[in-house]
Amino acid sequence: MTASICTIGDEILIGQIVDTNKSYISSALNTAGIKVISHLTTGDDENSIESTINSALSSSDIVIATGGLGPTKDDITKRVLAKISGNSEMFYDSKQLEIIKSICLKREVLLSDLNKDQALVPVNCTVFQNSFGTAPAMKFIIGDKLLYSLPGVPYEMQHLIELVIKDIETLGRCEKIIHHSFNSYGIPESELAQKLSEWEDNLPKGFKLAYLPNPAKGVKLRLSVYDGEELSNKETIKGLFNELKGILGNSLYGEGEDTLESVVSKALAERGETLSVAESCTGGNIGRIFTSIPGSSSLFKGGITAYDNSAKTDILGVDPGIIEKFGAVSEECVVAMAISVKKMFKTDWSISTSGIAGPDGGTDEKPLGTLWIAVSGPNVLVTKKSVYFGDRERNITRFSSGAVDFLRKTMGVELNFINV
Repeated sequence: MTASICTIGDEILIGQIVDTNKSYISSALNTAGIKVISHLTTGDDENSIESTINSALSSSDIVIATGGLGPTKDDITKRVLAKISGNSEMFYDSKQLEIIKSICLKREVLLSDLNKDQALVPVNCTVFQNSFGTAPAMKFIIGDKLLYSLPGVPYEMQHLIELVIKDIETLGRCEKIIHHSFNSYGIPESELAQKLSEWEDNLPKGFKLAYLPNPAKGVKLRLSVYDGEELSNKETIKGLFNELKGILGNSLYGEGEDTLESVVSKALAERGETLSVAESCTGGNIGRIFTSIPGSSSLFKGGITAYDNSAKTDILGVDPGIIEKFGAVSEECVVAMAISVKKMFKTDWSISTSGIAGPDGGTDEKPLGTLWIAVSGPNVLVTKKSVYFGDRERNITRFSSGAVDFLRKTMGVELNFINV
């Protein structure tokens, strides 16, 4: 089965809000084995909405529209859907009306005619009550096609799309898709594609590989297969992982929703070891990503953001002579920072960073994007220099991820087996 997603609203077209609904719905449909073939967006114009939905119906088995179901004059989706369905007559859905009354009571507001009209729906639709808001979802059968309309409020839509998926699954025409993702870091997408070209060409029939880059997480490699034989396909995925591991080695760090910081944190917890950080150019971001993990207080002991040189010397105790001779962005400086913060917090491991995030501060010798990292651990002290290209925010993100990945590799943490 194929599907198209139509998002409705002037606020999307003018860039006032980011449309997260289409990605959420696409993911839900894909998991259910429904192939999404198009994303369409239209403003709050009756003719435009009608032509957009009709276009989607002409090419897809299922159309899911979101937005335009509110109580204001520009919310005209219901009227257009009634026209498309061939009957403009409306009725009040009693169950949704009771929900609206309950919501108004809880919010201590009067039930206005506009609120009440949220329960007004076309006569030839099936209603899915919305217990999280005032606008219900609706289903129309247009010939041999299905048309669903959901409210545009994300948390309401997320609740209702589950009901829609269950309704579609009752048709018995959904073919399950197996996805399995392998997460890599340190090899750019183009280089990965080159390394994996022959391997990808020889994937078993029905398998597809997608490259999903992210500046903070590296490149996610997603294997997908329509699952006619679940057990055999899972065994095939295990075999493909072993081949992938042979090609990419320790660049593979996790699977699924694993992140660099989550796999490092898991390894620290399993070993009973601890971590501290001394940050300059990353501005506390490494500490932030580690402390975002639940339970990190048992392994992340603390950090120092020594941005100015005086903080490096006065707080971390870096010898001023090191900065004077080699500069703050140097191997010698990050070594001193890593050793010092490790002693301060009495941890097993430490990371330090110093670099030039931009847009100013670069030289011919130390260009914008230069990063020095040091990792200090049990009987190990290693450094790494990298040069990144990007704006300040992107560089800080990549500096942080690069530092965590360097710690991961120094600790010997990599993906050696998978769960399917």
